[in-house]
Amino acid sequence: MEFIKLKHEEIKRLYDLAEYGYIFNWIKKSSAISEIVALHHNGDIAGLVEFERRHESKRNYMWLIEVANAYQGGGVFEKLLAYVGKDALDAGFEGFFLFEPKSYLYEYYIKAFDAKPDSGRYLMFDQEVITRLVKTYLDEGGV
Repeated sequence: MEFIKLKHEEIKRLYDLAEYGYIFNWIKKSSAISEIVALHHNGDIAGLVEFERRHESKRNYMWLIEVANAYQGGGVFEKLLAYVGKDALDAGFEGFFLFEPKSYLYEYYIKAFDAKPDSGRYLMFDQEVITRLVKTYLDEGGV
């Protein structure tokens, strides 16, 4: 598996995401400074994540994350989370990142990944959680 940064305009031109079972609108940017990263596997887009660096709060913010139907349950989701966290580590944010999950997944993120409730409906991944995800899904699990 390989991570590839994509430009928003490349997505429409290069990929038919409906073919992979994607639901979200990956062509429309959620933020002027967000970036999309795809996790490729054997020519497929196994998963996508859109996030941005927020230097003023020293955190990344994850806008969207989605895994292709054929790759659900195979660690792709965790690798994408680890990628966003590693980017936050590399940016000097100590691995912190925030996101606002769908209501029905809120408790899942807390139980499965140790995400911490933050203001409103936001959840936060801290350095301890990110370090564990990176070690498990990027260092040991490899990409």
